[in-house]
Amino acid sequence: MKNSKISTIELWRFILVLAIALGHLNTFIWQGKGESLFFTGGRVLAFFMFLSGYFLMAHYKKQKNKDASPAKQAWQYTGKRFKALYPILFIGVLLAFIVRNAINGTRITQIFGVFMDSIWEFLGISQIGAVGLLELKSMTFDISLGTSQLWNGPLWYISALIIAGLILYYVVSKSEDFFAGFFAPVFIILTYASVGLTDAGWDRTVLNAIGFPNGLARVMAGMCLGMLMYYIVEYLRKKKFSELMTMTFSILHIGIAIFLLYTIYVGITWSEFTNGIILYVFCIILLTNKDYISVLYNKSSICNFLGRLSLYYYALHIIFVFLIAYLFPELSYSSSIIFNILFTTGAAFILMCFDNYVITSLFRKEKVEVKKSTRKKLA
Repeated sequence: MKNSKISTIELWRFILVLAIALGHLNTFIWQGKGESLFFTGGRVLAFFMFLSGYFLMAHYKKQKNKDASPAKQAWQYTGKRFKALYPILFIGVLLAFIVRNAINGTRITQIFGVFMDSIWEFLGISQIGAVGLLELKSMTFDISLGTSQLWNGPLWYISALIIAGLILYYVVSKSEDFFAGFFAPVFIILTYASVGLTDAGWDRTVLNAIGFPNGLARVMAGMCLGMLMYYIVEYLRKKKFSELMTMTFSILHIGIAIFLLYTIYVGITWSEFTNGIILYVFCIILLTNKDYISVLYNKSSICNFLGRLSLYYYALHIIFVFLIAYLFPELSYSSSIIFNILFTTGAAFILMCFDNYVITSLFRKEKVEVKKSTRKKLA
C-alpha cells in the first residue's frame, strides 16, 4: 500500500498549530490568574521543524543533478521559500504592530521610532540576533524607544526557518556525505546536549556562547533531524510492507495520535526533548504514508484545506490573543478559547484568500506565468 498524496501531515499541521495557539493564550493571558488551565501541552513546534527539514532534503534530492553551484542552489531555494513565506510574515507582523501599539496607546510621534526599532522583524530576519528573541509574558508592555521588540513573537520561527534553510541547503549541496556524516550529528549534539535536555536550558546553549542565536540553533537542529529523517522515510517507502507491518504502523498511528491529543489537553510533565522523540516517530509514520489510517486522511479533501489554513492561523493567532483580551476583559477562560478559535479561523481564511488572489499575482508572478504558458502549450 503506497499513496502518492500525504494529506496525513496536513491535518496534523492544523491540529498542532491550534495547540500552539491555545498554549500562547494560556501563557500570555491566563497564566497566574487562578484558572484551571487546559490545552497546556502545546510544545509541539519540533513537528514543524522536522517537516521543514524533510522537505528541504526532498527538494535537494530532486535538484541535486542540476549544474549549479552550492551557493546558487541555496539562494534559489531560499528565494522560493522567502516568496512563499515573507508576505504572510510581513502581514502578521504589521497587524500585530498596529494592534499592540493601539492597545498600548503609543503616541503618533513615537510610531516611527518604534517601527525602526523593529525593522529586523519586519524584514523577516529577526533571528540573526538583531532583535530580542523573547517576548514579555504580559498582555501589554511599555514602549521603550531604542529597544527591539517582537510584535508577533511566534513568527520568530518563520524567520529562523528562512535563515536556517539557506545555511543547511548550502551545506548539503556542498557535500551530502559531510552533512549526513558529520555536520548534522555534531550540530544536533551541540544544540540539544548543551541544554541538558530540559526546557530551561534554551538560553544557555554551547552555540549561544559563541554568538549563535538560540532560536536559530534550535530550528537548525530540528531541521537537521528532519533532513536525516528523509533517509528513514525513503527506506520505508521502498520497503514492501507485510500485513503485519501495515497493521503495526496503523496501531502506532492511532496510538500516538490519541496520546498527542491527550497530552495537548492535559499538559506534559517531561522535557520538550522527550516530546520531540514522540513527534519524530509520528512524523516518520505520517510521511511513510503506508498504513491503513493514512487512506482515510488521503480520501478527505478537507485535510489539505486545513493544512494550508494552518500557516495563516499561525501568523495571526497572537494578534487575537491580545486583541480579544483587551476588548473583552471580563470574558471567561472557556469563552476566550472559543472566541479566539472562531475569530482567528475567520481571519486566517480571509488572509488565505487574499494570498491566493492578490499576493500571488503581485509577488509570485513566475508561478502565474508558468501556468499560463503551460495552458498555451496544452492548447
